[in-house]
Amino acid sequence: MTERLKPHFFLTSLRERDSLVQKIVRHFDWILFLDVLALCIIGVVMIYSASLRLKSHELIVSKQSVALLVGIAFLFLLAILNYQVFEIYPRPILMFSILLLLSVLFLGSTYRGTRAWFALGPFSFQPSEVSKLLVILVVAGWCSQKEEEMEYLKSVFVPFCIVLAHILLILLQPDFGSTLVYFPVLIAILYVAGTPSIYLLTILFYAVVSLGFLLLHTGFSLRPPLLETGSIYSFFYKGMKFGKEFFWIHVSAGSLILFLWWFLKGLRYRVSWVSFLFVFLILSVSWTSSSYLTQAMKGYQRKRLMVFIQPELDPMGAGYHVIQSVVALGSGQMTGKGLFSGTQGRLGFLPEQHTDFIFSVLGEELGYVGSSMVLIFYMVLIWRAFAIAAGSRDRFGMLTAVGIGTMFAFYAILNLAMVMGFAPVAGLPLPFLSYGGSSLVISLAAVGILLSIHSRRFTY
Repeated sequence: MTERLKPHFFLTSLRERDSLVQKIVRHFDWILFLDVLALCIIGVVMIYSASLRLKSHELIVSKQSVALLVGIAFLFLLAILNYQVFEIYPRPILMFSILLLLSVLFLGSTYRGTRAWFALGPFSFQPSEVSKLLVILVVAGWCSQKEEEMEYLKSVFVPFCIVLAHILLILLQPDFGSTLVYFPVLIAILYVAGTPSIYLLTILFYAVVSLGFLLLHTGFSLRPPLLETGSIYSFFYKGMKFGKEFFWIHVSAGSLILFLWWFLKGLRYRVSWVSFLFVFLILSVSWTSSSYLTQAMKGYQRKRLMVFIQPELDPMGAGYHVIQSVVALGSGQMTGKGLFSGTQGRLGFLPEQHTDFIFSVLGEELGYVGSSMVLIFYMVLIWRAFAIAAGSRDRFGMLTAVGIGTMFAFYAILNLAMVMGFAPVAGLPLPFLSYGGSSLVISLAAVGILLSIHSRRFTY
């Protein structure tokens, strides 16, 4: 890895500034830019189509168009700015991110029971969208500066706490869907940074066990006969809430792990007690996190999980979204019904069609051909992000590009799985296509950082 560059904050002459801009333009990643621009244009067209039946149709399209222009402005600004400036000031960036999430809890507007937006006249602004990009910059900066110390637990513990703090603040809104991207991004950055596998497996174990306990609790709630008083299932079900069952589950788990350590020690197996303590702590934290999520989730969010586990539970309620989404995708067949001619969307059968389920509208109107073209655009986007990471001239640029690429890949994969019924409805947008000004602006800003990382390989 080549030595770190000094950011160009002040250029000594007009000629030097012009020379730098010319180099950036010459080495501009036109493939990435045109790919993203194509996705944005398709997004505006599909939002126009999806919102035709709504009274606020013109307002929706206008707001998305304004967000697109603002986002492109940020894209070019960040493409010209030396991305290394973000590595120099990680603490102010982190404090600003935390302050945003704290402020929205007290000053934000509430929509559908979630206090997650700042109202700015006819527009709204979602701080959690900004925070996810800021977290990538902070974690990448930390791992870059600790290059020789990534094998130590402290170097992993700090990024984990940064991510966990953001997740907890977002859950207080509460907005479960916005928290899902943090752990995949964290694991990807830590992996590329050279973190030992045991630490990555621990984080992955924590995330999987936490979600597993949550799904298990939801599954129990769908089987009332299992929850008869005195049954072991009822004991664990009640233990997902803070109370005496919760306490006794922890005592039982701790006693069992202690017995296993004593038993193996008696058989002369050399197993450190610290390892068993570590397993207990991970299980305890995972169970506690699941308990918190269980009590923090809104009724409609819990219903979505139930429908994912048992789709026929509520075909006209919580399951209606996915059923109509699959119908819309299938009805498009090879070439679709034609732009602005989708029946599922135009007749109002498909809920949230201009936001979470925009790909269903696209599939119905443009068919397999149009859907495949959009998927190719996303594959190009992810390819360019990781190619830029591989070609970055410094460690910070590489880790930042990996984080951004992982974020785009996660959102695209989970949204597509959601509209096809392979994942619970989590309220996640499809980058550049779904309606949402905050998401669009931040996504374009992230692309601007990628462009800066790419062009700075060739500038001094």
